[in-house]
This record gives sequence, C-alpha cells and structure tokens, in this order.
Amino acid sequence: MTTISVSIRMVDGSLSEFASDESLLRKLYALQGQGLRGKQLIHQLLSDDWGPPPLVVEIYGTSSDGKQIHVRIPYS
Repeated sequence: MTTISVSIRMVDGSLSEFASDESLLRKLYALQGQGLRGKQLIHQLLSDDWGPPPLVVEIYGTSSDGKQIHVRIPYS
C-alpha cells in the first residue's frame, strides 16, 4: 500500500501532519476535476472545522505507479 503524507500549516504557526492512502489522491483529483480550488477544495477534501485555519495544505509521496506527488493547496 502506498502512503501519502499530508502536512497542514496553520495561521498560528502550528503544524499538523498525518498519513493517508491513495484514496485521498483519488478524491483530490475528483474534486479538482469539479473545479474546486483553495479553501473550497480543502473543506471538501479534509475538513471545514478548524480551530486556527490553515495557511496551506501540502500532499506528497509516491503513488503506486511510482509517480512523485507534491500538491500545494493555499487556503484562499
């Protein structure tokens, strides 16, 4: 199984990180295909219930087919 890392930098300087599987990438690509970007994309992909809101979400790793993934989503 491929592990995808997610890093979320918050406006207060805190950092949240977790690992996910490739289903997160499939959901990301589907939402981007629907035209979602920035804040709307992050809300649908991860959450809309934040204490301090994120500045940016980064998703990175290597897909099961060997492709390097690095996606940066600003919260705007």
